[in-house]
Amino acid sequence: MKNTKIMAVLVVLLAAALFVGATSAAAPMSIDDFNNLTINITAPTNGTIIPGTPVAVQTSINTPVNFSITNASALLDPTSGEVIVDWGTTNVWNAGAGRFVTFDYSNDVSPGPAYNGHWVDGNDQWQAIAMQGYTAAGTYTISVEVSGDTYALATVYVSATPVPTPTPADLGYVIRPVAAGQDAFVYEHITVAAQTGAPLKLVKFSDGANPSIINQISSDSTGVFYLTEAVVNGQYGTYNLTDTTTGAATATQVSIWYPEISLQAELTTDLTTGVTAGDSIDGQTVNKDTVVSFLINAPKVGPAFYNSADLTNSSHAKIVFTTPVAGKTTAFGTANFNSVVLTASQTMAGFTAAGQDAAAGTYTAQAEYVTPTAFKDYAKKSNTISFTLQSSTLTITAAKDSVVRSNPFTVTITGKAQTVYAVYLENAISTEVNPTLQPSQNGFKGNFTTDNTNSASAVAIIGGGFFQTDASGKRTIQYNTAANTEDKTYTVKVNGLVAYDATTGDAILDTSDYDKVKVKVEKGAVTITASGDGSYYIGDEIKLTGTNTDSSNVFLFLTGQNLLENGIVLKDLPTKVPAYNATNPVAVKTDNTWEYKWDTSNIALDTGAYTIYATSRLTNGKSSSPQTMTASGQEAVKLSDSEYATISVNLKQPFLSAVPSGTVIAQGDKLYVRGTAEGKPNNLMLYIFGPNFFEDHSITVEDDGSYEKKIDISSSMSSNQYFVVVQHPMYNGVFDAVLVKEQNGDYQYFKIQNATTGGSQQASFVVWGNNKLQGSQAADALTKMIDDANIDDIYTKLTFTVAAPWIRINNPGDQAVGSKFTVAGTTNLAIGDQILVEVMSSSFTAVDKTSTSTTSGVSQTTKVVAGEGADNAWAVDVDTTNWKLDEYTIKVNGIEVDVTSTTNFNLVEKVVTPTPTATGAQPTTTTATATPTATPSTPGFGAFIALAGLGAVALLVLRRN
Repeated sequence: MKNTKIMAVLVVLLAAALFVGATSAAAPMSIDDFNNLTINITAPTNGTIIPGTPVAVQTSINTPVNFSITNASALLDPTSGEVIVDWGTTNVWNAGAGRFVTFDYSNDVSPGPAYNGHWVDGNDQWQAIAMQGYTAAGTYTISVEVSGDTYALATVYVSATPVPTPTPADLGYVIRPVAAGQDAFVYEHITVAAQTGAPLKLVKFSDGANPSIINQISSDSTGVFYLTEAVVNGQYGTYNLTDTTTGAATATQVSIWYPEISLQAELTTDLTTGVTAGDSIDGQTVNKDTVVSFLINAPKVGPAFYNSADLTNSSHAKIVFTTPVAGKTTAFGTANFNSVVLTASQTMAGFTAAGQDAAAGTYTAQAEYVTPTAFKDYAKKSNTISFTLQSSTLTITAAKDSVVRSNPFTVTITGKAQTVYAVYLENAISTEVNPTLQPSQNGFKGNFTTDNTNSASAVAIIGGGFFQTDASGKRTIQYNTAANTEDKTYTVKVNGLVAYDATTGDAILDTSDYDKVKVKVEKGAVTITASGDGSYYIGDEIKLTGTNTDSSNVFLFLTGQNLLENGIVLKDLPTKVPAYNATNPVAVKTDNTWEYKWDTSNIALDTGAYTIYATSRLTNGKSSSPQTMTASGQEAVKLSDSEYATISVNLKQPFLSAVPSGTVIAQGDKLYVRGTAEGKPNNLMLYIFGPNFFEDHSITVEDDGSYEKKIDISSSMSSNQYFVVVQHPMYNGVFDAVLVKEQNGDYQYFKIQNATTGGSQQASFVVWGNNKLQGSQAADALTKMIDDANIDDIYTKLTFTVAAPWIRINNPGDQAVGSKFTVAGTTNLAIGDQILVEVMSSSFTAVDKTSTSTTSGVSQTTKVVAGEGADNAWAVDVDTTNWKLDEYTIKVNGIEVDVTSTTNFNLVEKVVTPTPTATGAQPTTTTATATPTATPSTPGFGAFIALAGLGAVALLVLRRN
């Protein structure tokens, strides 16, 4: 096209020679090494650029040809490299300078002003060369020479007269008319809807209510659109043709796409049609006789160009195969993929096997366009498929050399594609338990039961089947083993077949075509462990865990004193079922571990030592002989025929303890009862008995068996002795001696509701309401009820005394000014209670606001702590630095309990002999040390009642035998 400049970019593969030292020779270079050099040529006046490799230039004599070179640094050694450009003739302007131009590695040195060429500083680019033209007609080659190797850059066709602008047809392209609604493609020259004449535009709009122009493409003066990559600019989709008069968009639309092409190579499943199941061979290894289907995808191009009546003008593609020795060919097996008509979005190019004569090794395949010419020259090639060819020799391999029985193993046969082979256990013994084939496997054609290869003597086959290989010539086969499969090495054999009958299981084997592999089946092992230290209270949950690599189930049975000789099923307790009748094994997880949580709260076992067995098979307990199950008739093997492990556990009777936070509790304070309840009870019951007083509380027990109950003591609660009973439900988890509340709590009584045998010592008694027992008598009656031999509840008991609150201050006596001392005292407030201690000047009075008088003192809180005796203690430290001489008052207040005490002391210059005295409110109280009862059989409250007048406080812990 006249006065139009077309920039053509030729990438000539180029790399730099490596120089080792100043005297080293340049390394040999090949065209594949030169991958960076780029030449840019501008179309000459009255000439044109002809795409191709190398690029061609059409021009006339004495017409300048301008070009530049970029990315040339890869060609040069920093000290001695050079690039020589050869014009192809000395017959050029200023020919006296010669036909060569040499570019050295330099930022400021030019080889000659006539050629004006040197490396531009820092830009990795050669300055444009203005070659003033050839003086004679002919064909010339511009080439580059690097270290003695020459590579063509461009061909120049020089004519004696000016060259007319070539038409697209001159370049091998056609102008394709595209009707409204049809597809067009990048690199095409098109007209749209037969519109010609004035310049036209194709416009692409954005979506939405107010579309904007995203891209527009202009035609030439004749209405031809040149769809280069630059003008389409990646904006694919629907374009509207503009009106030639108004320039507005019309309803005429075409779609512009990139001419994509891709390749699939898949295993052929139908040898008639080439249909596949979608199994790609990309990255895979296939046999030489494996049939492969090649499919070319041209999603838009195929449908747009296909014309069944004119296949010549339909689009065509080829598949280029690269062989293991880097050869290039369009032939593969019996097919030649040199020109495949693209009939649709996906075209079956053909299906074939490589053949036995094909070289083994890795191949690649890639599709590219043949027509249209523009696609051939510019469109990107497809993805590359890589696969490896191997011979079709029959082989068998095992995924594992050994396997623990009860687990499956697999073998894989490799042979001819879609061919039936016989697979079986060689020399297996029919009287033994052998591995068996997994039913309904892929490729299974029938059982192989009889070998008739030797017509004189048929051979029975064990573990045999007929299997067909897939399209790749492979088939994986699974064998299963059981818990009683013989632990030994098995040989799995594969044979080619002369003939076979899948119905009868008979076959004649090809004795020359076989392979075999050995797999060892091994015994597994069983382990068992128990949480904790091996000693447990009845009612605890014991977590049993372990591993089993021998089977998929673990059977648990138990032995102990006076149980069945060979053991009983652990999971069936309290029912004592013989070990050989177990029907409830523990399932083994996929990681070969197992777990069972044994709840011992209701197992009907006495305390003592027991042995737990974990076995991989159903056994006759620990017996040395087998036994048939009563219900199913299944045989329980002797213990030695199973893998097993044992563990010993010691079961103990639960116990209960309770300790009060104090033996004397102040009115308005709080009482804490803390202790331990073994045997994992869900909760405990706590009862408080006193003069005209009764309360019940539920206690939650922590996972570690500890508990704590806070009880608020009312400030109106009478000063007296109170009795506490803490009840444990024991093995059955039920309070058998239960409190019943009626008439909205106005009538409450205790009764036994779960007596297991006969009557009881005491059927019931009233604790609140009409006919109630005295507080101390009710407490004693409850302990005797719980002592009933027909129930399993246990208890512990304690007492505490409620007294008026008091705080005592130990008077510190006279103290020297500036000294540090401790103000301390005792109290019957509970440990942890907060009290406020204030020390203030006794002479503190209101003063005038202008006065500089200061007061001294301190105010702080402290907690009550345990004292050395029955009373609790408190203390604060006082620092009298900078205090004035004066009389001071110490005032101590209870924060949670309303009680106050005061005392005075003097702060003097010097202390002679301080004499501390005890002051404060001291209500009359009687205290005594807690004394546990000494009667282990029936620890009632008799002793406490006898000591009530003395205010005795007792703590008892009952462990029933």
